[in-house]
Amino acid sequence: MANELDTDLPVLELFAEVSVIEETSQTLADEVLDKVQDGSFSYDDVVELFNDCLMELAGEFLIPDLEVWADVYTDPTVNHIKMPTDFMKNMRFCHSITHNRKVKIQGSVIQMFRWYSNLDRLGPVRQVAIKGTELFYQLVPETAEQLRINYFAYPERLRTRNDKPTFLPAHLIDKLLLNYACEEIFDKIEDALEGQKPNTIYYGKKYEEAKARLNDFLGPEEREPQEFPDEINYDVLV
Repeated sequence: MANELDTDLPVLELFAEVSVIEETSQTLADEVLDKVQDGSFSYDDVVELFNDCLMELAGEFLIPDLEVWADVYTDPTVNHIKMPTDFMKNMRFCHSITHNRKVKIQGSVIQMFRWYSNLDRLGPVRQVAIKGTELFYQLVPETAEQLRINYFAYPERLRTRNDKPTFLPAHLIDKLLLNYACEEIFDKIEDALEGQKPNTIYYGKKYEEAKARLNDFLGPEEREPQEFPDEINYDVLV
């Protein structure tokens, strides 16, 4: 039987037309510095805050453009391997290319022990689990096995003045990054003030509003479709 997944890795891109994104790290930073009006903060300071924001959003939300596929290969001498270096969270699918079948993902290594009293069981990989940045499986002594996995990766950092945060929806980029950076900067500026921090509070609220809009835009988490048995007794459904 042909291996359905033994093809080029799929590319999952929701915002493929990046031309609609006009903001660059330079133009976004200029807007922040114009709002702050404090010469002690530079372009580099603001971009570092942008990258902090991107990391926070990637950790909090399942953003479609950060969903990736990768092939990994088990080591026949040990029961775990390192995940790809860009792995951040949520491995959602695992398929054995070698044996052309789905591999069950357990929520933890402890759950795997409920099925296997130890992880040196002979035979092909049937279950996997993530622990930190490592992928665990029961030992496969004969040969390495190719597994295709799906997960969410770390976001690309903004490094040059022309970089764009292309994994975010275009209509929310400025609302997310600008408000986050302004909140963080004003928090430092107003630290010496007595009482409340009006600008910090204002931009903090605007940032939370932008995150709520992002959450609404992304919608509920995609679920894997339920499999039905080959034969359905329709009489019981009447």
